[in-house]
Amino acid sequence: MISKREGLKLAAALLLATVGTAATHAPVSAQTNITIALPAPSLLFAPVYIAQEQGKFRENGLDAKIIYASGPAVVPAVLGRSAEFAVIAGGIHLAAAVRNQKLVAIANTQDHFTTDIVVRRPVAEKIGQTSFPDAVAKVRALKGLTIGVDAINGLPHSFLRFLAKKAGMNPETDFTITALQPQAMVAAMKSGTIDAMAFSPPFSLTAVSDGGVLWVTGPEVDMPELRSHPYNVVLTRPDYCQSNAAICRAVVTSLKQAVALMKTDPSASVASLAKTFDKMDPQILKQSYEIFAKYAQSDIALSEQMYKNVAAYNKVSGIIPEDAKLPPVAEMYDLTFTR
Repeated sequence: MISKREGLKLAAALLLATVGTAATHAPVSAQTNITIALPAPSLLFAPVYIAQEQGKFRENGLDAKIIYASGPAVVPAVLGRSAEFAVIAGGIHLAAAVRNQKLVAIANTQDHFTTDIVVRRPVAEKIGQTSFPDAVAKVRALKGLTIGVDAINGLPHSFLRFLAKKAGMNPETDFTITALQPQAMVAAMKSGTIDAMAFSPPFSLTAVSDGGVLWVTGPEVDMPELRSHPYNVVLTRPDYCQSNAAICRAVVTSLKQAVALMKTDPSASVASLAKTFDKMDPQILKQSYEIFAKYAQSDIALSEQMYKNVAAYNKVSGIIPEDAKLPPVAEMYDLTFTR
């Protein structure tokens, strides 16, 4: 038998031991849950996947979950609070704002277009693939062809329309446009159902490996609207960062660290991407990574010039009407977190 006093001492000792054990196993810092909406599984969003696989989000106090909302649907996903953040083309961001679906961009991971136009080899040989001085002339040579895009009024379609307008063409009548999922687009190219396609790596590279000719690459198009361009912006609700500044800063820091890794450690970066894209041909994965790593933006910063460029691009390409009233840059871009 132990006395009441000894019993109290024993209980206190057990309580201290329990508290000590709990403290030993407690997390160093609490993780904040966030959800990031992407328009599709694509290597274009390599910084997001690398930040996830390399633990950059977690190092910065975030437990990040990635979801998919087809194309521009990422905008209502954030507005409807299914996600705190989204990553999508700056042109789509601005077009949504013109429709009064306003989100604010806090970073930009890529400042060059990497959309490609690929033509079936027999068609390229027929129209003379080496006889054109620039991208505009090459696009002019595609008149009358059937061209695949992933979605009507999507980014690849807008790129084709932009170049057609610059070439003095009517993009509504000078091409036959067919909307196909990327894998189906590549298959249609191979079978001859379509003559050409507009899309980004890895699918454009897969089409080339299946016998296509890389006709126009986004980075080679030397036009002011594309230099520099908010090709891949990080979006959130206009009021979110006001009350969650630390979270917004952590997201930007994580993505900046991921881009740094893309620039300095190809092996680790490709290994991270291979976990998400495990069905992709390793050579196509590597080639695609090299393109996106080259044009990833190290400081992931936004600028007023980017806004002017994307506004001009959207009006030429028809994403928004030429007389559309645009929100001021201060409502669209928050430059706080990339300074």
